[in-house]
Amino acid sequence: MHALSVFAFLAFLIYLAGMAALHVLPTGQEPLYNTVSDYARSAFGTTYRALTALNALGVGALAWAFATAGIRPAPAAAGIAALAVLALCRLGMVGVITDLSGTRVTASGSGHHLLAIASFVAAVCAATFLTGSLQRAADHPLLAVLAGLSFPLAVLQVVGLTPWFRRIFGLLERLFLLDVGLWLLAAAQALLVWR
Repeated sequence: MHALSVFAFLAFLIYLAGMAALHVLPTGQEPLYNTVSDYARSAFGTTYRALTALNALGVGALAWAFATAGIRPAPAAAGIAALAVLALCRLGMVGVITDLSGTRVTASGSGHHLLAIASFVAAVCAATFLTGSLQRAADHPLLAVLAGLSFPLAVLQVVGLTPWFRRIFGLLERLFLLDVGLWLLAAAQALLVWR
């Protein structure tokens, strides 16, 4: 369990640092408008897909760590299942590439959107169902705050699809993904310090 938590923590740290780097590299993407997945269609597409795969493996390791940690009372099975779904969706997004924002929708792009929606729902469910167990096992001050923000930030994704807010959809998505990324990092850290 400890090795899984270490791997997950490092994977999330590298993912967040790599995603921050993509925002300053000449990707040709506009962070206010373009989705994060649009990086897959940039000159740094291989880097983006590698970061997404690493994140998926980290989420899978975190799910396994939760399942085998021996926390009492046991973490909600629905939360662990949500992490597993999140890992599978993120792994699927490595191969199922999005369409660039504002371009014609393809089968791959539609599949990517379905995986993205499922991953957003899974991330909110994981944070909602697992934070209580983590708080009891290892008091981490940010877990509840980050989990509490996940649902309203997910709702903003829907708002971002309306014509008035479409031009800042990229920003709204990035706020949600940052919140989820920090929750995953904090969850892995909490499992690391839990005895």
